[in-house]
Amino acid sequence: MKRKGLIAVNLALLEDKKVNKIYLGFREKITTNIGKEKFAIAVSGGTDSLSLSILAKLYSLENKNKFIALIVDHGLRKESAKEAKETLKNLLKNNINAKILTYSGQKFSSNIQKKARDLRYDLMQNFCKKNNIKYLILAHHQEDLIENFYIRLVRGSGIKGLTSLEELTQALSNFYIVRPLLNFSKLDLIYITKKIYRSWIEDPSNVNDKFLRVRIRKFQNKLKKEGFNTSRIIKTINNLNYAKKSLDFYILKSEKKYLNFFKEGYASLNYSIFNNEAQEIIFRVFIKALHYVSGEYYPPRSENLTKLIKNISLKQFKSATLGGCLVEKNKNIINFFREERNMSIVLLNKQNLKKIWDDRFVVVNKSSIKSRILVKKLGKEGLSVIKQYKFQKKIHTIPTLAIKTLPSFWNLKNELLFVPFINFTNNKLKVKKDSFDVNYLRFN
Repeated sequence: MKRKGLIAVNLALLEDKKVNKIYLGFREKITTNIGKEKFAIAVSGGTDSLSLSILAKLYSLENKNKFIALIVDHGLRKESAKEAKETLKNLLKNNINAKILTYSGQKFSSNIQKKARDLRYDLMQNFCKKNNIKYLILAHHQEDLIENFYIRLVRGSGIKGLTSLEELTQALSNFYIVRPLLNFSKLDLIYITKKIYRSWIEDPSNVNDKFLRVRIRKFQNKLKKEGFNTSRIIKTINNLNYAKKSLDFYILKSEKKYLNFFKEGYASLNYSIFNNEAQEIIFRVFIKALHYVSGEYYPPRSENLTKLIKNISLKQFKSATLGGCLVEKNKNIINFFREERNMSIVLLNKQNLKKIWDDRFVVVNKSSIKSRILVKKLGKEGLSVIKQYKFQKKIHTIPTLAIKTLPSFWNLKNELLFVPFINFTNNKLKVKKDSFDVNYLRFN
């Protein structure tokens, strides 16, 4: 959609009473959660995220914060690249620092909206982590909050799911998702966008009935006629939030009592939680363990997790896979390991280059090795190399299933150079102990 050119973003925009009111609400949330630190914003090119870019720019002008707008070209539609470039051009015209993150992996044809959303989060989260940005701001508004509530209700979610769009969410250690616009309507955001931008992107999936979110949106209009208006739904969500905060208190206590996390990327849970805690507490602690080990932003479907928990309580249970994890019961301990499949290979072709591997580890090449370095799972191949070198120092202190999913550094001749946490270095190739650096994301 295009309109006549308007003014660039500047503080004079706050002379508009409606813009000023929305900005003051935005500023309050950002001041509380971010202050003067640098941040990133997610911009799709639609009216919602473009209004966020305006508000973020105003905040930056007033408080001198540095920020960057992240645009994701997921390549799902043939127009994606063109739309990303148009959005970038729109932002740069307003002196907003912006970058396109491009996905070049395998295309997907099923569960498209969820996979596209997961992809966007992964790309933006990885960028932020590499660039030491602690906060990513999203443009979710009041209608998104209500839509999410209905979608989770249809799927049979509990309190956590029904209140999953929160103002501040800790996605990783030292990395947060911020949603400062949940109290504002879509019409509010459109009003702001039209003050500055003359064009924006209209996503055709927003009117495609094959997507649940679109059908829910239309269903809401029918519910309004029956008295289910916005204020009543918001009141219900707020009440659920109060209950969730109480539940979170007991979940945290249980995590500290029964759950152990290890920097090598696995977790263990004491089976006594089944005898001492309520089902909902157990459910939430399992989600925390799966999230920690798998690196996945979203937990597995509740019915799958409920089935796993039920099976674990049976005497004959030994192991199962769920959400990218291998869950294994050994007497009174339940171990969570990263499942040894779909693990990425990362190329480190420069000195001091930092990348995220498997959505779990930050890996850095500090060496002066001229050959390009590959980071991949240790696996059986790497484990056999270690044994050939008769290196047994720390192998026996870490479970084999955890060792096999550790990141390992190889040269292009397929020679193993370094394995973190067990402190293996290939002395024959004169690899030094400080040649590489590895940290688990949730310990950073």
